[in-house]
Amino acid sequence: MATIFIQTKEEKSIVHTIYGVALGPGDPELLTLKALRVLQDADVIFYPGSIFKGEKKSYVFPLLKYHQLDTKELRGFYLEMSDNRNQVNKVYTETAAIVKELFESGKKICIVCEGDISLYASFSYILTRLQELQLPVTLIPGIPSFSLGGAQHQIPLSLLNDKIAVVPRVQTFKEIANCLQTFDTLILMKVKTNWKEIYPNLKKQSWHFYYCERLGTAQEFITTNLDELSERVIPYFSLLIIKKG
Repeated sequence: MATIFIQTKEEKSIVHTIYGVALGPGDPELLTLKALRVLQDADVIFYPGSIFKGEKKSYVFPLLKYHQLDTKELRGFYLEMSDNRNQVNKVYTETAAIVKELFESGKKICIVCEGDISLYASFSYILTRLQELQLPVTLIPGIPSFSLGGAQHQIPLSLLNDKIAVVPRVQTFKEIANCLQTFDTLILMKVKTNWKEIYPNLKKQSWHFYYCERLGTAQEFITTNLDELSERVIPYFSLLIIKKG
């Protein structure tokens, strides 16, 4: 990790760095002590949000508000929910440029994301740009959603030499079947994609299913009964843990 040392009036050196901070899966109490300390010490906090049909939403803003961090200078960067990456790449580049300007003016900067900082995190795209700008960055990891999913269902994700695969936005049932020939546990992230096509084939299997959505929030829903999902509208923040029978 690259660092910059600044002498204070007390002639003590402190580390001046940009922090990438993971907020965990949705429960505001599933935040590390280190993450909270750094956020409380920040001057400016950048947080991600989405744009869908012209409406802006942020999954992580309530987590910041819960910890009374909305008293800080908060800056949202909103990404269009689309496979077209033009808008999001522009937002990432613009955000990194703003972070650089504020950081070089002496501000303490945090950039947050849901889940873990290195797992499907919007922050990773900003990180690449900050590294290209040769800025010092420190990452603080968090609890991924599937860890909370395993805890809520009270199941081990792995034992002994079990192999685990994490697959986002699976397209076909064949992908799932192929994975379970090699892996003992399969974690499907963002299962909204092609759910209606995949669901009928899942129903025919003798595997164990552990469905989760909006984990850690007031809208959390979990089930092991696939029948309960036959007419359910699957949200973006959803996952399915599959274990061999």
